[in-house]
Amino acid sequence: MFDTWRRERQIRRSLRAIARQRVAIVLPGNVQVVEMSPPNEEWFELGVRTCLIRGWVEVLHENLPTGTVRFSGDTPVPPHQMTPKTHYKLTEGGWAVLNRSHAWVLATFLVSSLALMIGVASLLVSLGVKW
Repeated sequence: MFDTWRRERQIRRSLRAIARQRVAIVLPGNVQVVEMSPPNEEWFELGVRTCLIRGWVEVLHENLPTGTVRFSGDTPVPPHQMTPKTHYKLTEGGWAVLNRSHAWVLATFLVSSLALMIGVASLLVSLGVKW
């Protein structure tokens, strides 16, 4: 019963991990350093694949060399072990899922429909229409 709910929660967690990443600095040679990059865990990969199918994320860079940059004083020390990693970006649909825009649109539609029905009913009552 809770398995589907847990899976959807992991998918949203993957989306939030992608949304949190940001470019911190640009090193010489046009190398971008990304802060808070998504983890290399199985739950993230499964969630991102589902998001790819749903159209919520797009591949930004495929097999980009990725590693940890250390600093010695003010100069960066290049990473020793670079592993290829795919980087993603959120689409407009992905941002809508994160902000839960669809739920707000549905709630607004329901409230406006109810207000319209009440308005029409009050107009009919004021005109003296017999039911």
